[in-house]
Amino acid sequence: MAKLLAMLIIIPLYSFSVVTLNLSMNCDEMSLRTFNEIRNTILRLLPKQVVLAESGPCDFEMEFRLRYDPEKEIYVGEWLEGSEVVARYTYDPKGYKYYRDFVMECASYPLEKVSFHLFAKGEFEDFIRLTYHPALEEYCDFSKDYLVFVSDRIGGNRDIFLLDRKSGELLTITVRGSSEYFPRVSPDGKQLLFQGSIHGNWNVYLIPFSPGSPSSVRRISAGPFAAYNPNWFDANRVVYVQENQRSNHIVLKDLKTMKEQVYDLPFDWVFTPVRYKNGLIFVGFKDADSGIYFLSLEDGKIETIENSPYNEFDPDVFEDYLVFSSNRDGIFRIYAKDLRDGKTWCLTKDIPYDAFYPAFSEDGTLVAFSVYERDREPDVWVVRFFTPEA
Repeated sequence: MAKLLAMLIIIPLYSFSVVTLNLSMNCDEMSLRTFNEIRNTILRLLPKQVVLAESGPCDFEMEFRLRYDPEKEIYVGEWLEGSEVVARYTYDPKGYKYYRDFVMECASYPLEKVSFHLFAKGEFEDFIRLTYHPALEEYCDFSKDYLVFVSDRIGGNRDIFLLDRKSGELLTITVRGSSEYFPRVSPDGKQLLFQGSIHGNWNVYLIPFSPGSPSSVRRISAGPFAAYNPNWFDANRVVYVQENQRSNHIVLKDLKTMKEQVYDLPFDWVFTPVRYKNGLIFVGFKDADSGIYFLSLEDGKIETIENSPYNEFDPDVFEDYLVFSSNRDGIFRIYAKDLRDGKTWCLTKDIPYDAFYPAFSEDGTLVAFSVYERDREPDVWVVRFFTPEA
């Protein structure tokens, strides 16, 4: 057996407490090349606050075993904590899985273990990458207890995942027969709105907000056309986009009476409505131009919020602050805007990849988003929200 022990010490750059990690890693001779790629990936991507130690007391201790099974002709990677196998990944060179995805699967377990811990403890400076799995991970939202996002890391189906903001534990909500998009936690934290495919077409659904399989699933949208981009307007009303025979429109629906208010707007398409005061901020798309607009529900007037030549998408609002995605320097970055004075600034200037779908935390201190590294599926990151110095 070829055996390597991680013995690298990384000196933290910030004034946060360090996390100590003991990794015992071993492989057989047939797996040595792959083993080295997995190990080097872990070392390259570990957060700066992490100290890898060979022995002694540590926050996390885990063992990795990689072997080649000649009978099945597959590689098998396993992570163990104590004597328990906590993660297992396989790779068949003749199968459909990419080799690079197998390497990243194996590397993702310790990386996410420490990143979830750092996030839960608030031990990060400006921003932190949370997910490393090669699966698709996007569409975030927050409650006071959880960071919510969608991932297809289990069997390739999009499910809702909950990252516990106190323990760092990753949990799931499994809605049978559906792929989920745009989960949105209710103002009281008890219900979850999402875009799903239970009935074969995109519709908007409501479930109790709790890990596991929901005790009930309520369909909110109606009609033969797709409905998507759900959000909460208040505790009793939801807003979403409904397609029609020509394009689409915004629907504001009362959950008690199920009565609808429909807003047909002068755009080719509209997307992602979110409440701002007594109105809606949304994306309007017309003549190949995408901008962000405000619709007053009092008088029906439409005001331009952002409409540069560089396309604006994915608005979210906390109090008088807007966050959105735009490619005004050639990369889609997350920008913020003060809706009172019009000042705009970038939240992700130090991340060299496209970023989309920003979502404020419930208290406005954090913004979660998805980063699309080149030729990779998106991962979830979090940045501390800030305003520019005067």
